[in-house]
Amino acid sequence: MEPIDVLTVGQKYSKNDLANLLKQPNLSQVREGVASSTNSNSYFLFVDLEKTGKETRFHFDDFFEEDFFHWDSQTTQHIDTPKIQDVVNGNTIPLLFVRVRQKEKSKTLPFIYCGRLRYVSHEENTSKPVHIIYQNVDFDDFTENIDLLEVYRWKPSDAGGTTKSKIVQRGTVSEERKRKFRKPNRTERQGLVTSRVGQGFYRQQIIEKWDGKCAVSRIDALPILIASHIVRWSESNDEEKLDADNGILLSPLFDSLFDKHLISFDDDGSILISSNSSRISTESIEKLNMPRDARISITDGMLGYIRRHRSKFRKLESGDEN
Repeated sequence: MEPIDVLTVGQKYSKNDLANLLKQPNLSQVREGVASSTNSNSYFLFVDLEKTGKETRFHFDDFFEEDFFHWDSQTTQHIDTPKIQDVVNGNTIPLLFVRVRQKEKSKTLPFIYCGRLRYVSHEENTSKPVHIIYQNVDFDDFTENIDLLEVYRWKPSDAGGTTKSKIVQRGTVSEERKRKFRKPNRTERQGLVTSRVGQGFYRQQIIEKWDGKCAVSRIDALPILIASHIVRWSESNDEEKLDADNGILLSPLFDSLFDKHLISFDDDGSILISSNSSRISTESIEKLNMPRDARISITDGMLGYIRRHRSKFRKLESGDEN
């Protein structure tokens, strides 16, 4: 039985679950972070992102960066280890199982299945462990699975650590992600799901940029947050459409107001709220309980986009529809 035929990305599995499901009893006995399949060419990688009590030995070098996964091998392995060479040459398919922490309230937690990996490169001069960069073939840009999103977003700094790796994949958009990308259709743009459905990897980059929280309210309910363009899709060139600096993560209320230019932001991030009663009444603004002292974080790369949005906001405020 091929594991990839029965495993589901985002699903939780304990090692016992896998042993029973795949009919491989050896998996329930695995104590290390790797295991070979007894009846296929699969190689199981079991990863705890937080290394509680093991920081000095294992460091913080297992984490996602875009759809790439940084991984430190076993401390006995180097790039020429036969099992690693099988992975490098594509003879063995690594299957990635990740959990943020090993236990919660003394209860051992299951792993989240993240799918197949493909070798991309390794860090020169690293050995025992060798630091490998994989591409996660089954990376799901469109997922709403909170457990999977937590794994994707986790970074060493979340546990107070840093990575030793000199390889940086942040901001790298793989060809596979580009192929899966599609423009949001009209229905999606008018609905609350907007970019969340229509713009896979772009949404993931905006979630990362805004730390998974609405830029204004700081609400962190990811399933409802919308990766909005600051300068609309229709008004952006090809580069601007995929520029993370042209993105802002907003809750549905603020996304709707921002899209209609009923709010905008000054260069220091201070919120600007429409006072044109022909566009939205003062009473409505008051009922919305708008946070007039709100301020978002604006990077240098965002300024040009914010200024273009604000320019249109000012024109509409003055009654200039053009």
